[in-house]
Amino acid sequence: MHQQKLFPLFFFLLLFSANLLSAQTNRREEHPEHPEHPEKEQSAFMSRLWFGGGFGIGFSGFNGANQFSLGISPMVGYKIYGPFSAGPRVSLTYTSLKLSGQKALNLLETEAGLFLRAKVFRGFFLQGEIAEQWGNDIYQDQFTGELYKVPNEFSNQYLGAGYNFGDGNVGSEIGIYYNVAAANNIYSPQSVWQPRFGFTWRF
Repeated sequence: MHQQKLFPLFFFLLLFSANLLSAQTNRREEHPEHPEHPEKEQSAFMSRLWFGGGFGIGFSGFNGANQFSLGISPMVGYKIYGPFSAGPRVSLTYTSLKLSGQKALNLLETEAGLFLRAKVFRGFFLQGEIAEQWGNDIYQDQFTGELYKVPNEFSNQYLGAGYNFGDGNVGSEIGIYYNVAAANNIYSPQSVWQPRFGFTWRF
């Protein structure tokens, strides 16, 4: 059911981005600048890119169980028009889970998606994102007590807001995102709210 709800937002982002890019293309065709220098067009494209990324590290222990996690989440944005930018975002999280008397269980979770971001006022921004996530569910054998993992996959929809502490060059940002798909999926073990911390360059 949550995948069906994913498609309207996906097509909205796709069509919105396509319309803005088409408008820019038409303007360039009407007013060509230095057509004999394609390297200048490439330079103009690169000047619209901004880069970002987050990272996280955590450790917890309770009642003979220990968990360590490490994650990174790079992203690239293209300044489409005015306050709007869009691009891909990926994340990779490694987790090691250890129970007393058992071997450590190593887990790898990946997520890939597309985002649309709008600067609202100064450093404040709004962001919508669609993503596909691949990970594992953890189960424990009721007879042996041994842990084992089963692959899973989720389609996520994020709506969020944040603040960027930057001046157009190097900056940092903080945001909070609401996972609409997880909230509407009774079988999803994911948290509905997701805080994010990261750094940006040229945003």
